[in-house]
Amino acid sequence: MYAVVTLEDSDEVMVAASDWLSLDKTQCYWPPFRSQEKCTEAVKNSLCPSTDEKWEMLHIVFHGCYDTFEKADERKEGIKQRERLLATERIATDDKDDILQMLRGIKSKVDENSTMLKKLVNDTLVSDAAPSSTSMQSKDMKSNLNLPLLSIEDVQRLERELKVATTRKKYVKYLSELTAFGRKDVIKNMMQDVLTNDLVKEFNWTGKGDKKPFSRLVLADVIKDAASIHSITKGDCIAEIKKYLTYTASRSLKRQRDKAHLLPSAGSGTECSNITSQPHLEDSSQSNSI
Repeated sequence: MYAVVTLEDSDEVMVAASDWLSLDKTQCYWPPFRSQEKCTEAVKNSLCPSTDEKWEMLHIVFHGCYDTFEKADERKEGIKQRERLLATERIATDDKDDILQMLRGIKSKVDENSTMLKKLVNDTLVSDAAPSSTSMQSKDMKSNLNLPLLSIEDVQRLERELKVATTRKKYVKYLSELTAFGRKDVIKNMMQDVLTNDLVKEFNWTGKGDKKPFSRLVLADVIKDAASIHSITKGDCIAEIKKYLTYTASRSLKRQRDKAHLLPSAGSGTECSNITSQPHLEDSSQSNSI
């Protein structure tokens, strides 16, 4: 008879001679041979355990007894296959548990990010609502600073006021808080806030011709200080101010010319009247001659 057992120490499924098993089938003698062939031969021949060769008494799990080695070996392979399937299922289960754990972690992170996103959206909505009050404050500030300047007298007044450090800081702070994209728009916004288009025509950067020099104004230094808060260098700031003064003055002059071109000349009405009345004169002369 041949028994199919699992050696508990190694979890190996083996065929053993039934004579090697203890009466309660919980232990089994096992030959000390290292060669698998010699062990198999010992099993087939039901070799008697020998104390001289130091056979081991191993703990086993008993699966059954068979009258031929071939049947026992077939049963052994069936058990091995089943254990491999079970091991695969365990691995799959472990993998599934790992995946579920990972998904739980991802879900937790998504929930956390979702909470942060909601807070960010709410903060954005609040900040979007705030500009109305900020805009009101900005308008109030602009009104308090008496901007934009309307005349040369306003410019002279402001120049005197800007000699006071606290007043100068106030104007720098106000202008630096005007927002825009790019240095051109930053300087443009500042210039539009301090000077009307009509007043811009009175200035160029150096005072060339009959213009007044904007470069000598304390106001120019205030704009440069405000621009530096936007990381705009003095050189870039001056270049943009020059462009603004030239462009705005040219555009204003062009508008004046276009407006003058559209107005009718002083003698145009008389000429029209002569043209329209001429046919009547001709008709009259012809009737007289007839």
